[in-house]
Amino acid sequence: VNKARFEKRPVTVNVSRIESVPVYYCPEGTVENSMGECTVTVTVSRPITVSETHTMCPADAEEFGPGYGPGSSGSSSSKGYSGCKRAVTATVPATMLPGTLGSKAGSYACPEGTATIGEGPSMTCATQTYEDIPMETYTTTSISYESSTVTEAVPKLYRY
Repeated sequence: VNKARFEKRPVTVNVSRIESVPVYYCPEGTVENSMGECTVTVTVSRPITVSETHTMCPADAEEFGPGYGPGSSGSSSSKGYSGCKRAVTATVPATMLPGTLGSKAGSYACPEGTATIGEGPSMTCATQTYEDIPMETYTTTSISYESSTVTEAVPKLYRY
């Protein structure tokens, strides 16, 4: 049991009666225990800092699990790694097709499933694909409070 810390300062008291011997009593808000001490229970809160590290994909990317990229439906890996993919446009030059007997000039074509950009020798073929990018790591810190109760002993008061 800890001793309570109280500030001592003079107080003016009106006397209504005088006892022949000092009368001891516990201050209001305290309880007398089995050993005759006045006790008070105090709840003490102490701050605890909790830090957590998180990972997530950047805003312009999607998260995927093992073997699952955007647009895929099967699993090709069992490593348990998850990462991020960002949509990008890939371009390749168009394929030149040889000319026919009637026309000596060749023509340009793009593979099926790609979009044609431009025409003639500067023609390119574009399609959407995904690039792997690293996850971003950030830390959050919060403060929580742990409460405990302490019973303190308070000196008895007395009057004459």
